[in-house]
Amino acid sequence: MEKVLNVSAKYAVEIAGIKAVLKELESGRIYGFNGNCTPADGSLETNVDVLTVQLKDLLDKIEYGKASRCDNEH
Repeated sequence: MEKVLNVSAKYAVEIAGIKAVLKELESGRIYGFNGNCTPADGSLETNVDVLTVQLKDLLDKIEYGKASRCDNEH
């Protein structure tokens, strides 16, 4: 079956943002966990909220054929 849309390439900026949050969580950068006292890392709840918004935004763009943020940078 032929690929009709390369979502990974078209929405690379959005996917990179999601991957960045997941990488920080994976490395334990969660405010309040394991003695982390760096508020800039965000609490688990904050990170979940950020991911939820980012995923909803990405799915909306894919489902409705909206432009990626990287399309707007050109």
